[in-house]
Amino acid sequence: MPSAMLDLVTHEEAPPRSPAVHLVGGRTLSYGDLAALVAQAERSLRHDAKALVLCAGDRDLPTLLTYLAALRLGHTVAFLPASSEIVSKYQPEFVMPGPGGGSELAALGYLPGEEVGGSHVFRRRSARPAGDIFPDTALLLSTSGTTGSPKAVRLSYDGVADNAAAIVRALGVTAAERAPTTLPITHAYGLSVVNSHLIAGASIVLTDRSPLSLALWDHVTRAGATSFAAVPTTYAALGPAHVNLLERTEIRTMTQSGARLGDELTMRLVRMMQRRHGRFFPMYGQTEATSRITCLDPAALPDHLGSVGTAVPGGVLTIAPTEAHDRAAPGEGAVHYRGPGVMLGYATGRDDLGRGPEVDVLDTGDLGYLRDGYLYLTGRTKRIAKVLGVRTSLDDLERVVERSGHPSAVVCRDDVVYLFGAGDPDVHERQRRRLAEALGVPSRHVALRHVDRLPQTPGGKVDYRALTAAVDTQEVGPWN
Repeated sequence: MPSAMLDLVTHEEAPPRSPAVHLVGGRTLSYGDLAALVAQAERSLRHDAKALVLCAGDRDLPTLLTYLAALRLGHTVAFLPASSEIVSKYQPEFVMPGPGGGSELAALGYLPGEEVGGSHVFRRRSARPAGDIFPDTALLLSTSGTTGSPKAVRLSYDGVADNAAAIVRALGVTAAERAPTTLPITHAYGLSVVNSHLIAGASIVLTDRSPLSLALWDHVTRAGATSFAAVPTTYAALGPAHVNLLERTEIRTMTQSGARLGDELTMRLVRMMQRRHGRFFPMYGQTEATSRITCLDPAALPDHLGSVGTAVPGGVLTIAPTEAHDRAAPGEGAVHYRGPGVMLGYATGRDDLGRGPEVDVLDTGDLGYLRDGYLYLTGRTKRIAKVLGVRTSLDDLERVVERSGHPSAVVCRDDVVYLFGAGDPDVHERQRRRLAEALGVPSRHVALRHVDRLPQTPGGKVDYRALTAAVDTQEVGPWN
């Protein structure tokens, strides 16, 4: 048995006859069924040493089985694209391509092996060792911050297990829960839904449909889903038709993470779930913390409206001093986190995988303050800009003009604040004037750009790099 591994399939909380995975079409895999399929997948991933298994798919059965089997074998799973650049940098021993993929892997030195869930796992042809992997490394997840460059985050087996257990405690997940995969499992939030439910002996509803599609809602209704996880852009897009569909489901728990959720929308969702005798949990997390950092108990609302909650069990939040800006809140500083799931470090290639823990306290890159243990986020450290010599928070400016139903975002270039609006032009013009007033600058230093929609990162956040590029080139991208 490997020195570090994680079994999410055969443990005391998962009786063999209990449901584990609900598939499209009505078929349900029990934990016993799932264990048998995972055991078959393990035979395809046998290797003399700890191996790197690259999973390029998302929310399909072959990817899920490969992931679970690799964890039981103590390998490292990389949820990264199977591009020539990634494969050459990380040299994985095994590759599970996405559905219909794999044709390009032969040219990269890989041969098709046995099937897992109906898809071939590809094995690296070369017998030459690619490089050692630190024994406790469980996952490589990409992180694409709204202002930073993408990196791979190294996460440990202990961190994955501890963070999943912390989520179970924070949300009160029981074996009766059924969670649909409404988010990509290639990202920390979506993967945490899978991990936390399987570790609790609950079940998942496996689907890759958009959380706004009628097909998704039909599937979760038929499967008896009890929870729903989404990012703010999804919740903002829920219309009367979705609310009507929700009434047909057994969903009693909703969770939110990703970008900040406006106060008005938060309370609307809280009241909607209260009418269903359910709960709505605003949350906060980062890939560098494996997933969740805080959780806001609905019972704390509306008293702590605007907060992302308290640290998950086992976690500790602190605020470190940082250079102030003109709109800084009392006690505001850099948000630091210590607790279950803090990453081992970053990686840019195979040579980095042999390194051990390099991070004790995580500097989240966020600004915020604590009140009675509740964390209030105010912005990103990289989203502080100077306008006519005055340091100001662009995230705080967005809150100044926030209007439900009229999405907007702010970037800054050369002493000019650019307001991008995807709603009513008249509303955005009033927002532009309000920004100039809040900044105390002539109105010519706040420019308005109308767009059909705001660009998003894969994690569902506003893509500020795309907006800044639109300012620099004076052209909007394909997202508009």
